[in-house]
Amino acid sequence: MNRKWLTLSMAAIVLATSAGCSSGESKDAAQGGSTVGETTGKSTSPIKAKPELKGKIRIGYVGLNDQTAPDPLTGEMVYGADELKKRLKQDYPNIDFEVVTYPYKDHQAKAKALVESRQIDVSIESDSKFMWNQGLSEDLTPFEEKDKEWSKDLYLSPTLLTGPLEVDKDGKTVNNALPIAVDGSGIYFDKTIFADFGVAPLSENPTWDEVLDKAKNLTGKNPKTGEQTYGVYTRIPGDQAGYAVSIIANTFGADMGKMGNKEYLNQVTLNSIGMVKAADYYKSMIPFTPPGMIQGQGAEKWSTPKNNIAMYINLPAIQLQKFKSLKMLDKYDVAMIPKGPQGTGGFLGGIRVQMVKNTQDKELAWEIVKWMSVGNGQRFLWETKNTMPVSTKSLGPDYKPDANDEKMFKMVSQAQYMSPIWFTTAKFALTRGMEKVLLKNTPAQEALDAAQKEVLDEFAKNKAADQK
Repeated sequence: MNRKWLTLSMAAIVLATSAGCSSGESKDAAQGGSTVGETTGKSTSPIKAKPELKGKIRIGYVGLNDQTAPDPLTGEMVYGADELKKRLKQDYPNIDFEVVTYPYKDHQAKAKALVESRQIDVSIESDSKFMWNQGLSEDLTPFEEKDKEWSKDLYLSPTLLTGPLEVDKDGKTVNNALPIAVDGSGIYFDKTIFADFGVAPLSENPTWDEVLDKAKNLTGKNPKTGEQTYGVYTRIPGDQAGYAVSIIANTFGADMGKMGNKEYLNQVTLNSIGMVKAADYYKSMIPFTPPGMIQGQGAEKWSTPKNNIAMYINLPAIQLQKFKSLKMLDKYDVAMIPKGPQGTGGFLGGIRVQMVKNTQDKELAWEIVKWMSVGNGQRFLWETKNTMPVSTKSLGPDYKPDANDEKMFKMVSQAQYMSPIWFTTAKFALTRGMEKVLLKNTPAQEALDAAQKEVLDEFAKNKAADQK
């Protein structure tokens, strides 16, 4: 699973509706009143840095720029590996740091090559399951158990941890990675359009029935502007339909699956009653969406003053910071994704930090893994506008979240565990099934039965090949 939102420019992020973070202020209360690059000379998080440590640590970091520089389109400063090393040296002056950056394109192969050639000790990647299954990362459980500083209680939510993501050959859950950058998702809406139509704003915790009902009432000619308006939008092309349908299915109590040690050992059910219900529900929204949505078009005016979409489902939580930066909070707001029986709902994406299996100094590598996840590495990410934190406790005693931060953190804290439905084989089979439902009017049960068979057949082939 891959969320490409770490060092994109503001303009690119807004247009692509990916995530980013910018306060637009030199000193933002949401960032603890600290300016970028400010040096305090001490750690302010619950995890106290150990400046006496010596050695060398090499970090592989996907999606990070090498050098800090202004974005050519917006002028916003985009901070890179040089700033990260500055922050690390502040807390660990006697450690020699090297940061190897690489793009998301072919990132799995690059990360594997870096590990196998012993060029990195710590890996910051989006696909920790790949790293584990390839034997490239270390189980962190022994380090967590003996470290009195590290605690699950330091995180926004237990769902941010590995969840049931990586398991060993016996099916036992392991923890080979810690989160450093996350995002949940919500239902964004245009308050102006709701007011123009005389429709009450979306509830903070709506049901899908409320969303569908308001989508109907907000589709048509805007009474104030005369412009054609559409009630709802969500992304479909690529793998997005699979994500969206599984999020709705979670609300209906569908089986979200169980991870196996290898992908073909994943337990996945794409044709359950809850999934079929979600597919039908998804299809029922289509009449209230702009033409071309199935092809990925129709949202060109979103996040602009001329927006013509009332609600946008499954956008990242940190999008709210973009609206704050653009001074558009009077126009846009966000509601929570409806939750399922387990009390969770919404997409969870992010980046994780891992200890490389063949690193020579594992105790030192653990120190940096911990620093990134619940130490001052969190301040680096938050203050340099890279992303939102996984641990607000790590931002220091001066951190004071505002109302918008609280909404973002709520989306993250209720995000559902990562599901095997979101991984390669099942995800694309589900998406192809939804294409049949939406484009060919294939009954949902029939389309999802075929998707389930496709997954099982592919798993069987992979298993047979693995046993040769």
